[in-house]
Amino acid sequence: MLEVAVIGAGTSGLVAARHLIHAGLRPTIFEAARTVGGAWTPSSSSNVNGHSTGNHPASKMWNGMSTNLSKYTCRFSDWPWPEDASTFPSVEEMHDYLQSYSDAFLTTSSCNFQLECKVFNVEQLESSSSQIVGQQQDANTNYKVEWTDLNTQTTHSRDFGGVVVATGFFHTPRWPSFLKNRRDCEDDENKKKPQLMHSSEYRNHRLFRGKNVAVIGSSFSALEIAADISRSAARVVNVSPSIPWVLPRWIPTVQPLQSASTDSATVTILPADLSLYQRKQPYPNIPETTSLTPESCRKRHQYLQSLVGHKQRQSPLGEPTNWEEPPFVAISDEYLDLVREGKVEVVHGRLVGVDEDGTLQISDIETTGSDKPQSHCSVLSDIDTVLLGTGYTSQLHDVLSPDILSKLAYDPDDSFSPMTLAWDTLHPSLPNLAFCGMYRGPYMGIMELQARLAAGVMSGSLSLEEEQLQSAMTTSQTIRSSTPRAQFPHFDYPGFMDTLSQLCYLRGDCPKYNRDVGDVVVPTLYQPDEELSQKCQSEIQQEIKHGQDGRRMPKVVLQSILGKWSFDRHIVHLQTGKVERVYGTVNYSKYWERSSTDDDDDDGNADGIFSLDTKDNPVLYREDGLYELSPTQKFEVFREYEYECKNDSLEIYFVEGGKRTYLFLSLKFVPEATSSVHQSLNGDDGYWVKATSDHLCIKDLYSATFRVKLNGLSASEVIIKYRVKGPSKDYESTTILKPEWS
Repeated sequence: MLEVAVIGAGTSGLVAARHLIHAGLRPTIFEAARTVGGAWTPSSSSNVNGHSTGNHPASKMWNGMSTNLSKYTCRFSDWPWPEDASTFPSVEEMHDYLQSYSDAFLTTSSCNFQLECKVFNVEQLESSSSQIVGQQQDANTNYKVEWTDLNTQTTHSRDFGGVVVATGFFHTPRWPSFLKNRRDCEDDENKKKPQLMHSSEYRNHRLFRGKNVAVIGSSFSALEIAADISRSAARVVNVSPSIPWVLPRWIPTVQPLQSASTDSATVTILPADLSLYQRKQPYPNIPETTSLTPESCRKRHQYLQSLVGHKQRQSPLGEPTNWEEPPFVAISDEYLDLVREGKVEVVHGRLVGVDEDGTLQISDIETTGSDKPQSHCSVLSDIDTVLLGTGYTSQLHDVLSPDILSKLAYDPDDSFSPMTLAWDTLHPSLPNLAFCGMYRGPYMGIMELQARLAAGVMSGSLSLEEEQLQSAMTTSQTIRSSTPRAQFPHFDYPGFMDTLSQLCYLRGDCPKYNRDVGDVVVPTLYQPDEELSQKCQSEIQQEIKHGQDGRRMPKVVLQSILGKWSFDRHIVHLQTGKVERVYGTVNYSKYWERSSTDDDDDDGNADGIFSLDTKDNPVLYREDGLYELSPTQKFEVFREYEYECKNDSLEIYFVEGGKRTYLFLSLKFVPEATSSVHQSLNGDDGYWVKATSDHLCIKDLYSATFRVKLNGLSASEVIIKYRVKGPSKDYESTTILKPEWS
């Protein structure tokens, strides 16, 4: 039996070991931490000395973080999530999932665990150098692996028939060169202002209460941390070197109406990955798309803009300006609205230096009527902490021998694609050495198919032609040399999944479901167990049904209406025909400040300072206007309500004296089916959604209808109608709200 060393017990290491066992091989799993889970280990985990795991991947997640892809994408094909799992799992849920996967498939009878053992060298033995990847290997000793036992601080060495490198692409924090020396020279007694931190060290917003923080970067982690830290920091500035399209975790898409027998469709709110990762062509979508033309870039930008609507364009972040280059996407529920309300400031540019007095030097490149870019420098002062979301390096030169690195054409400074590999998994000159999850991408489905491919080749159940390998190596070289570069090397997720599945399942019978244009691509469908595939198919159909029944619309609508509006209200008294008018401004704000108390301060402090609860605050409706009884009679009025999503409804509460009193309306959104919804969703005119509610106020019945016109995730018009009837009231009120920018 071939013995294989698996380096790393994170997501990719666990799935690699599971499929090596399935292929009849025996893995030995090396892991520097004391537990499995890798990057998804909660930050409270500790090493053998009881201290934080420091620079190990196990310490890189912050409290309260959740995945930006849903549980349908963040899973392995043969291990379902518990039924009560969050749609977007937390760090703790992800770690529990991986631990349960390990417990189920990686038993002591089938593999060896070497926990708290750090591999520092893998080298190819001479006996394997002339073998060919893709053909079954007879040698049982192809690589020497050396490691340090972190408990005893002793070194060990052993030869293995194969090696799977699964140390993680996001392994070691990457620091700008001009900051690395300053960081290395700091100690607890010699801290300079501002404090320097990498995003991997971020744990909790409460540690930054009252501080001024600059968050550097425009990636998912930078934007999410900027949003999270605003809950406590006095000031948050996001220094953004580029402009991504910012999407929330839930976005509207168009699906056939589940209950309809016709071709009717309706707006359907789904997790972002189920909306974005749909087939553009039938299975198999091969060859994988690996380059983008200016025209294809423009189409991608246009599509992303249609999802976001006008809200990003009207924010200080703005939209990407060069649509002939690949778009970048960041997922964050709160960031864009915090920017729009001024709770997170945006400075466009790149951090290029930190002066001795702590001043940040920001370089901004603009083209203003000149053929050559003009560089402008600005400064950012009075910053207490600089938190860098500048990414990671794979740090393979700490694990692999120089000879192996040379064959891989490894470039430690290339954070996009640091080595040349066939399908980011195999190399023709390195038989029985495989890489799993060692590419810039977060997809567990890709990791699993890479694991199947590696296990199949090492066991001899899969045989690859030399022409296949060389073609894949050429593709890898093309990706590495591409310019401008896309956000991810394998940005065509369905295409890469299909390419790998075609290698792993030679009969082409997997996936059996979701093979047509518009179908969702998820890992569970890429395995031969029909029962699991059918279960996953049923779960997705249920997800679509829930996305159409109106229960998710309140949150989408509430996010869409945030901001400043002008309003015009006409009140028609039906008995007399008298018409009254109220007009002015409305501000919908989620991030309004309230004084902390023992009951509502999430830190348990009662110091009377203001705090922001960006996750749980209701939206405050503030109306300021003029009430026009007649052309000569006008007086100022204001009113406040609180809007809150609760029990699948949008609830509106009266506010009196700055405090919520009692419930006014509980609005239920009803899905509307139409054959033209696809055109209206993606067109410039947007689409309407409607909610209704009745409220009996003493003896007066209020029948309310709310209609909101959405352009993607942004509202462009709101119409609120009340029909009020009672012993002394009989009138109809119609309020039309238009965004301030229109």
